[in-house]
Amino acid sequence: MRMGSTTSSPDESVKDNTAPVQIVRLSLPKETRELIIAIVMAASVITNFVLWGKLHDADKDIQTQVWLRDDALTKFQQGPFADLKAHVIALENCRKEK
Repeated sequence: MRMGSTTSSPDESVKDNTAPVQIVRLSLPKETRELIIAIVMAASVITNFVLWGKLHDADKDIQTQVWLRDDALTKFQQGPFADLKAHVIALENCRKEK
């Protein structure tokens, strides 16, 4: 015999209607067409997350390569080899003349 509310509740653990409990039910579609659409949409969402991750990683790699190139060029131009710049330009000019 059941005690409490006389209304039928699909969840027997909920006895009082004033309890701050939220019940969320997730059910799969019953029709074949809806099931196929749900699978395709889920695959699309997963694919979008994977591709976004790859794009994000590629962008970070490109930014790192640009930073390393710029940093190496700056260190070369301002570092201990800065005085060799004139020698390199003169050597290139000599090669062009021959």
